[in-house]
Amino acid sequence: MKNKIQPSSTSTPRGMSTHLPASALLRRHVQDTVLATFLKWGYREVIPPVFEYLDVLARGLSSTLLEKSYKFVDRDSGRLMLLRPDITPQVARMVAGILSDEPKPLRLCYYGNVFRYEESHAGLEQEMFQAGCELAGIASPAADAEIIAVASESIRKFGIKDFKIVISHAGYLSGIVSHLKQSLNGAMPPDCENALRDAISKKDGCRIASVLDNSGAKKSVREEVLDVLKLFGSEGVFDRAEGIINNAESNEALINLKEIYKLLCMYGLKGQVLIDLCEIRGIDYYTGLFFEIFHDGVAYPLGRGGRYNNLIGKFGLDCPSTGFAIDVESIIMAKEKRYGVSLPDESIKYLVFLGNKSMDNGIELSSVLRNAGNKVVSDTGLETIEMATEYAMNNNIENIVTEGKDGMHFSVIDVKTGKKVHVDRSELIGGM
Repeated sequence: MKNKIQPSSTSTPRGMSTHLPASALLRRHVQDTVLATFLKWGYREVIPPVFEYLDVLARGLSSTLLEKSYKFVDRDSGRLMLLRPDITPQVARMVAGILSDEPKPLRLCYYGNVFRYEESHAGLEQEMFQAGCELAGIASPAADAEIIAVASESIRKFGIKDFKIVISHAGYLSGIVSHLKQSLNGAMPPDCENALRDAISKKDGCRIASVLDNSGAKKSVREEVLDVLKLFGSEGVFDRAEGIINNAESNEALINLKEIYKLLCMYGLKGQVLIDLCEIRGIDYYTGLFFEIFHDGVAYPLGRGGRYNNLIGKFGLDCPSTGFAIDVESIIMAKEKRYGVSLPDESIKYLVFLGNKSMDNGIELSSVLRNAGNKVVSDTGLETIEMATEYAMNNNIENIVTEGKDGMHFSVIDVKTGKKVHVDRSELIGGM
């Protein structure tokens, strides 16, 4: 019998990451970059709680996310709670509640972690970081186009250029399916409809044909549905789609999506936008436009979003809304694969090494240098200049400050070159 591998006393749960300084700095850089972009577009940051009452937040969660949620019992009230699996429903709860009287439209943004149980073979973390925006209180193509433009600019600001934005519309395929059901006098069984939706989502023409044949669909309707699989590409898709449409819902969706596309071209995104009218993922969640942003070499979307006019209403306020969420790990992966990641400067300017006998002078000098805008480490336990030099080399410290001939003069050693210069106090504080 093989011995079981015992867990380490420092191990963490599967799917939970520990980010050491370089990794933490990179994620902080992402946060600063995308939030700065959001704020420039007039979005205001909100910070929702990490866990909420299950019965409250569940109104805005899909059955899939509910199943993946981590749940526990509140020790005070005994009510079930959950770690948030998504931030958008939390923002919807805010808009319907404490922000309900705020003038509309509301532009809100966020950055935070979400928690979802994933099977070990899925290759996904249990904790993920998201950044996103929600534009509530307006239902217009301009609002949907703005949301895509903000998402795109925030990704570009992080240094990723060659991504693609795939746009679709929930109403187009919904209209096609409704038309199909009407041609069958509403006699399409739920399991048959589910099979058709699944086949469309996988773009499986043979299976679509089989489902339609078994349902007794007319040949003309069968050909119409199969033609939808061809509706992927650039703006020429719209012309091809118009030749298929013969129902009001699909026609209205197409008009709406064409207007959004025109606005995206005005934002300079024409070369990055693709239209996919046979996309069915998200059709049960979104009420209009929905989109995903992709990058070669990254399996999961960098971001996704769309219009969900019914979400805020589930919390008690009828309010149209549109928004998106960016997956932080995906944009980091895209940047690393294509461009490499250059971290912000994390070097430390000075290590003040004045020795135990001059501890008060060392503390005072360190404080003055920090107030002048420098990153400074004070000597705390380094006994020799050799130890100080080794410590500085291992911790990206540029210079070591040691005592000079008196309390007003110092020696500054360049850690990389070993060159030593002598300066007075005013020169040191002034930046040499």
